[in-house]
Amino acid sequence: MADLTHGAVDSLLGILSAAIKDEAELLSGVQGDIQFIRDEMDSMNGFLLHLTKSGDDHDDQQRAWMKQVRDIAYIAHDCIELYMRITPSHKGFWGYVRHVPELVKTWWPRRRLANRLRDLKVRVRDIGERRQRYGVTVPEAKKGNKPAAVLHGAKGAADEARGAFLLALASLGMDAFLQALASVAMDDDDGAGAEKNIDIVITLLPGDLGDLRSDKTLIKDLQAVALRHGGDNATICMVMEMLLRALHVSPQGKGRVSKEEVKNLVVAASSSSSGAGADLDLPKQVMLLCYSKLSRDYKSCLQYLTAFHEEKSISRTSLVRRWAAERLVVKEEKQSYEEAAEMCFTELLFRGFVYPVEYGAAGNKVKSCRMRDEVKNFVDGISKSENFEGSRLPPHLDNQFRIRQMVAKQEKKLEKEKAEGASGSAVSLNICGVSLPRKQQGQDGKSPVSAASSKKLEKSIDKQLKHFRSLPETYRVNVMDLGGCKGLKKRHLKSICKLQTLKYLSLRNTDVPDLPHQIKALQLLETLDIRQTKIRHSCTKHINNLRKLKHLLAGDINHSSCDGSTPFSTVRMPTNISEMTDMEVLSCVQIYRGSELSELGNLKKLRKLGVLLPGRKEDIKDLRQAISKMGGRLHSLSIWINAPCADGVSLDKEDGDGTFLHLVNLESLSITGMVKSGLPGWVDEDLKQLSKITLCNTPLTNGKLETLSNLTGLLCLRLHHGSFTEEELFFSANGFIALKFLLLESATTTKLTFEENSGPKLEKIVWSMPSDASFVTTVSATGIEHLAGLKQVVLKGLSEGDSCPLVEKAITKHPRHQAIEIIGIWKNVAVTSTT
Repeated sequence: MADLTHGAVDSLLGILSAAIKDEAELLSGVQGDIQFIRDEMDSMNGFLLHLTKSGDDHDDQQRAWMKQVRDIAYIAHDCIELYMRITPSHKGFWGYVRHVPELVKTWWPRRRLANRLRDLKVRVRDIGERRQRYGVTVPEAKKGNKPAAVLHGAKGAADEARGAFLLALASLGMDAFLQALASVAMDDDDGAGAEKNIDIVITLLPGDLGDLRSDKTLIKDLQAVALRHGGDNATICMVMEMLLRALHVSPQGKGRVSKEEVKNLVVAASSSSSGAGADLDLPKQVMLLCYSKLSRDYKSCLQYLTAFHEEKSISRTSLVRRWAAERLVVKEEKQSYEEAAEMCFTELLFRGFVYPVEYGAAGNKVKSCRMRDEVKNFVDGISKSENFEGSRLPPHLDNQFRIRQMVAKQEKKLEKEKAEGASGSAVSLNICGVSLPRKQQGQDGKSPVSAASSKKLEKSIDKQLKHFRSLPETYRVNVMDLGGCKGLKKRHLKSICKLQTLKYLSLRNTDVPDLPHQIKALQLLETLDIRQTKIRHSCTKHINNLRKLKHLLAGDINHSSCDGSTPFSTVRMPTNISEMTDMEVLSCVQIYRGSELSELGNLKKLRKLGVLLPGRKEDIKDLRQAISKMGGRLHSLSIWINAPCADGVSLDKEDGDGTFLHLVNLESLSITGMVKSGLPGWVDEDLKQLSKITLCNTPLTNGKLETLSNLTGLLCLRLHHGSFTEEELFFSANGFIALKFLLLESATTTKLTFEENSGPKLEKIVWSMPSDASFVTTVSATGIEHLAGLKQVVLKGLSEGDSCPLVEKAITKHPRHQAIEIIGIWKNVAVTSTT
């Protein structure tokens, strides 16, 4: 617990130092209060460093005091940050005169925050005196005990070693793993077989642990203990796998489980299983050992996952941004909080505390994850213990859990009502999941929301907001994730906007119709997610003053899908976007005039851009120039054209454009609606980082396909409707050497051809069949046997009972045809699967 508190105080000291430097901006008396808080916290920080070095065995007095310090550090951090944010910056006399109206306007909120700082000063003094009053002392540091650390961002050989280890673990499989464990531990195999199975497990140990690799007796004992302690196969595998992962963490030994710790674990577990000692929960002890090797910020991030107990899966991107908003991670110099949070996710994933649920199309990045039940229970217990809350979650986790629990209950009710509705032909569902007779459906086939159901949903939201209003004024709320919540009204949002410490607000997939003007009060807001909502175009006028905004996510459909005909609307790009200099992700916003794009040049941190704009010649020219100015900054670019372009209009460089800077760091490119010009010529082999291309109604000729085949980093190629219209899609030899995923939607393409050595790593093909049923029997896939890495073929758009005999016959020629899964998705969305 000491390391978690130390991290909170460290963060506070940083912002206190910045505030003191700007003493000219402070109201009378505030500077003295901030200086006092800083001095007291500096002294407390030294005490916490001693507690950290003493280990994790802290008594109740120490734990209670550390909890108080951490709480006050969080509150003070947000209070001072908000004070500095709303205080106009001015230098010199004329600067002061110029900002007089703004200084007058913000005087009262600054005075209110100044009073809060004065109260915090008193609380800080009380906490310092309380330590002396109750004799909270520094325990003696344990010999050889060093602060737990983890290697941040292992590079080069370390990354390769990790990759090889995970590949070996995945290729071994659970059945082979269990067989090796059982035969080694119980010695029920012949000598040669037992040695072979020991070697299987030993191969998963890091090469630099030579002494542990050679100590087969220790490995055998550990496996025997794991099996004797019982539990299902999954639990046994989890225990051994987490230990192997902890042993393989870092070649430098940081955060790694040592051989001595493994020996101690074996001894304690053996004594327990033989009856010589107290009962030992082996899975819990293994998780506790692995947990102790995490750094203080990574422990905080892991504990934060208790807020997702009701979730079927946890979005990686959402989780990373929430960690960053909560400031749970410690960032290094020239590193953003989000980058630090990404590293934390990678580490927790590798160590086995979370496991992947869904991968991206290219298969190289985890999109969502979850915790195993055993890990979930462990983290829940450790969170209550370390935060000194007994049987309850700490408040900052409990409040997040309450929100997600409310949304989960709505979703469960919706699923239940849908299931009941499916069983009766005369029953339909409204948006809230309430059953209604078909005669009550609207003319558009959708069920209206009943007044009673709407009131019930509103009451559940009112209950949660009432709980937040009951919290102390000094309590901070950094994250409000209402994604998927139904029944949200504008009055609810007005209430939420009073939580001025918010850094993350998600309204994704809600029925909220508008943003209130009170959202301007959220001056610390960093992420605003309004995707899949019906928020009107003009609502961005209310967020023009949110200078700290980093992620603006909009659009009322899932942009990852494209059927070539579904239009979508989104909000307009903020008019003064050039002043939002912290902006990193802007996706996707509507541009009414291409000249608006010139403001993007000031956004030096922008790395992901998605724009919807008309196809006028001048607009496309402005877009080209804006793209060029952003040059190497952009990592992701998505373009939607909502009106046909005139002849001769393209994204290619033209005379008069000036120097065109290549997007050398571009990783993802999506273009929709460039019907006449197709893929721009600047997409070539110079884009070394480009790994994903998505085209829709943007023609790709065979010549440009050949250019794409030379992209050595291309992992995912999606060709939606209107992107490829040739009869044959041909992959030439030695092309697409990194491609793993191919999606093809074409009404005219009936033949896939792969030459030898083309697409050697292609794992999954999704092919939407031509709409004409007569073509299905003629569709073929020549040379598919050359795809050494092929695992799955999905055939979409089949009529019920149909198949593609020529494709299936081609797959039977593959050396591993029995391991390739063929999935047929019928037009009525029923799914059949054969191997």
